[in-house]
Amino acid sequence: MKRLLTLAFGFVLLLSVNVFAQNLLQQADEFYGKRGDVFDNIKLLADVANIDQAIALYKQVIESATGAEKEEATWKLMRAYYFKGKYTTSDSETKKKIYDLGKELGKVGLEEFPESVGINLFSAIVWGVWGEEYGILKAAKEGVAGKIKELCEKAIAIDPNFDEAGGYRVLGRVYFKAPKIPLILGWPSKKKAVEILEQGFKIAPENLNTKQFLAEAVYSQGQKDKAIQLIKEILAVQETVEGIAEDAVIKQEAKTLLAEWEK
Repeated sequence: MKRLLTLAFGFVLLLSVNVFAQNLLQQADEFYGKRGDVFDNIKLLADVANIDQAIALYKQVIESATGAEKEEATWKLMRAYYFKGKYTTSDSETKKKIYDLGKELGKVGLEEFPESVGINLFSAIVWGVWGEEYGILKAAKEGVAGKIKELCEKAIAIDPNFDEAGGYRVLGRVYFKAPKIPLILGWPSKKKAVEILEQGFKIAPENLNTKQFLAEAVYSQGQKDKAIQLIKEILAVQETVEGIAEDAVIKQEAKTLLAEWEK
């Protein structure tokens, strides 16, 4: 009888912890959903308050939860770090510190949840922006391009539809952006990037990032008319798609590309 009571108490305690974690996750998601509500359209930067609240709550979940709740909070915290670094500051040193946190979180997260599509994908994303801030030489030394490729391929194998075909979007981008270095890095290919991005585009044709990346890739292959059409489609969108901050930055980049391509 005593053993049954002990087991019952343990079950109730575990259930209480899971409910607490789920409530924290919901609160964190609500703050993340408001991440771009206060946005400077001149500087193209979001206020940090809401994303910092989301980060604090995701950390609480990771500290208190196990299993699915902890796994979800881990990739969502990485996503929040990515947003904070990319959309709330223009200072490179600040960005580096934020991306360092995301990169280390990904390493720890993959040790515990190697089959998590979210942790694999956002590890790839954080590695990408980390490499951009630290520069080509350090990125090459760390093997960033290869890490991103491997993580994206894993994410696609687990769930090709996750985050609007995020695995294809990021994989195609690294094929497009990574420098091809004979005898060292032979796989990057702008032609291959088009094939990969088109796969993602078929799954999530409304994703503005995928559309922009595909436009750049097809333009590199001489498909100027198709590239311009994709960019004009981005600029014609009136509703919020990726987020207030994200959409504003994408559209600013799209305007710059269009001006260059229509010269």
